[in-house]
This record gives sequence, structure tokens and C-alpha cells, in this order.
Amino acid sequence: MTVDVEARASEIEAAYRLADGCYLLGSLERGVTVYNQQVRAHNLAWALWERRKSYPIKNIAVVGGGIGGLTMAACLLSLFEPTTKVTIFEKLWDLSPIQQGADGRWLHPRIYDWPYFGSRAPGASLPVLNWSEGRASDVARTILNEFGQFCDGFAADGDRISVYLGLRNFTLNVGDKTIDYVGTRSKRTGAFFDLDQPEGGTSTFDCIVLASGFGLESGADEFPVSSYWRNDQLAQPALNGAHHRYLISGFGDGALVDLCRLTVERYRQDTILYELFGDDLEPVEEVFRNDISKIGDDANLYELLTGYDQNRLVRAKQEISNRVRKDTSVVLHISGRDGKIARFSEIFGQRSSVLNRLMTFLLYRCGAFSLSFEEPSEFAPKNGISRDHVLCRYGADTVQHLRDMIADHTDLETRLTEMKDSRKQVTRRLWQPGAFPNPRSKID
Repeated sequence: MTVDVEARASEIEAAYRLADGCYLLGSLERGVTVYNQQVRAHNLAWALWERRKSYPIKNIAVVGGGIGGLTMAACLLSLFEPTTKVTIFEKLWDLSPIQQGADGRWLHPRIYDWPYFGSRAPGASLPVLNWSEGRASDVARTILNEFGQFCDGFAADGDRISVYLGLRNFTLNVGDKTIDYVGTRSKRTGAFFDLDQPEGGTSTFDCIVLASGFGLESGADEFPVSSYWRNDQLAQPALNGAHHRYLISGFGDGALVDLCRLTVERYRQDTILYELFGDDLEPVEEVFRNDISKIGDDANLYELLTGYDQNRLVRAKQEISNRVRKDTSVVLHISGRDGKIARFSEIFGQRSSVLNRLMTFLLYRCGAFSLSFEEPSEFAPKNGISRDHVLCRYGADTVQHLRDMIADHTDLETRLTEMKDSRKQVTRRLWQPGAFPNPRSKID
């Protein structure tokens, strides 16, 4: 490979390296969308393949059978020679378990990159496990079918890929690249992985990729929260004709999407921009792009949005005002878990996407929700909000999630901190065009 390609592959490998031969896929990064995790998986797999002469790899473990882990495994199967084996370890009882059956959540490859060019394009356009916008359940189905195709094309003999489901024990020792596990080996039939037999053991790998995601959300002790991906009825009108009160605590994307679902009639993430701006959408996007480039991607957008309030956002504000839900009253608690937020304007930093910050600004200007800085455990009972109508969207404790899996995590604390602070796992496509073979050519 050329010097430029070698240098790029080395830089990518270093950004993902947790320790020698052990890599962490995106868990400590910003931009934690499904699409971004897939791009990271492509980048890492390509870098490992480009460096295979320096670091021979014959036996690879992928920890996590979600969409990121499946993309990583499929990339590795397509790039490496048939003698390289891939083993997937998944705690739950099927692959891509988080998004399966999630009919009420919408996935779009790049909408969280709005207003930048290409952010509204419906297709991921990925060489491995490609998909288009849709319900999360439909995207999961597409991904799983695509993964079956990659297995047919690159692991047809059945020995090249092993999948363990329903792990009852899992411990990773990064220092010697070993995994202790008790789970159930599966056998593949097309896109499905049926249970074969329980198995326990200790295996050593040349390379381990932690694609275990971010861990489950941690709500408040008084208000346990269901996963963002579990089906609910928040976006549906109440059938009993009652008026319901809700308290949402948090201001990340998960909380702000739920805010939109509870305050906007007939809200859909895939159409809302077109509905708000109509034919003015492209000019509005251009203004946003230009102005954000001047203040920087990390800037708080509150002043910028305030400056648009009487011109660029007039139509959008009117559209939102006409669609405020009549069967709900919503309070947004924004002081944060640590109580440090004191003003509404402070939540418009990079903790959420530009689109969700814009929606929150418009909804507030239309009086679609009110604010609270009081602890949910005190505010909810005083204001007649039932426990099941308190939604605490605080994200996951990802570092603890990783510690729970890694036996020698104390040796890695410095590196984990470095990775969290540096965030070098960019979501640009860094692999060489044409690097990933098409599995259908193998099948044919």
C-alpha cells in the first residue's frame, strides 16, 4: 500500500486501540447514531486489513451483536482471507436485539447531521449492511437479512463464523486477549441463528473488537425508564379523551425527540423539516450552514436561533403553533442530573442535534411546554404527574458498562479517559473506495 494509505490506516488503528490487539468501537464518542457506528466499523475493519502484514490476524472476536457489531463482523468477513475466523458474542438471545420490533422509533442515516449537505438523503449508501430510512424495526430486519447474505457469500462453510447468544457469563481480559464465557452456540439458517448447545470456555484471540455499544439507559431511582427503543404510546392521542400531564427530564436527543412526540400533533421525524419549511427548506439550510460555520460546531445555538425568530423561523413557528397537541401538557426538566443548568439557553450546546435544538426552540416559542428546575421526585407529585408519565432520559453510564465486562479495567483507566477526551474516531469515510467486496458476487 502507498505511504498515504499506510499512514491513514495506522492513524485509524491507533484511534480505536484500547490496548494491543483490542479495539473499542465508538462507545466513548459523540455522534452515536446507527449510521455513525457503521461508518466507524468500516473504517476500523479496513485499517486492520490494510495493516494485516504487520499484524497478522487469524482469529477475531466481536463483542456485541447489535448493528455496529454485525457491521464490523460483516466487514471483516468480506475483507480477510477465508482462513480468518470471526466469533460474535451477544448477551441477549438474538442479533440486533435493541431495534428489533421498535415500530415507534424512526431511523435515518444522517438527519442528525442537518443542516449539512446530504443530511436528508434517505439511504446510508454503505458497501456493507446498507439500509434506508424507516422504522427501526424495518431497518433491523434489513440489516439482519443483509448480514445473512454476507455470511452466505463469505462464510458459507459454517466454520468461519461462530455466534454465541444468551451469554450468562462474559469476562474479557485485555492483557492477554482472552474471553471467559458461558453461552449458547448458534447455528445459522439464512438470516436466522437458531440455538445449538450451551457452552462455556476460555478462548484466546488475535484481535478483539468491543462493539458493545453504550449500555442501557439509567433513569432516576424513583422513575425507572424503559429503553428508548421499546414501543410506547407517547405519540398517539389518548383514546379515553383524557388530558395527560408529562414530565421529561433531560435535554439530549432522546429526551428532545420524546418532547416532540408529546407536543406535536402527527409528528414524524422523516417529514417534519419539509412540513415546517416547505419550498424554503434549502435556503434555510444554507443560512444555517453558513452561520454555524462562523460560530463553530461546538457553539451554543440559542442566540443564533433567537436572531432567526422574527425572520427565518416565522413560517416554521406558525406551523408548529397550529399543531401543538391538545391532549397533553408537558414540562421539561433541564437542570440536569447534577443540577448545574440554571437557564433555558444553556441546553442549546452540542448535547443534541441541531434539528432537535431547533424543534425545542420553536416549541418553547409557541408555548408548547413549560420548564422546571426542581427535582422530578419533588415536582411530579406536587403537580399531579403520575410516575409512569415521568420520563428521565439521562443516557447510559458507558464507562461503567465497559468496566463490567473487562476484568483488568483498572489498567485501562488512563486510556479510556484519553479516548473519551480525544474522540478521534471520526465518522468520515476513510476506507479506500472499492475495498469491500460484494457478497452476491461470491454467491453467484
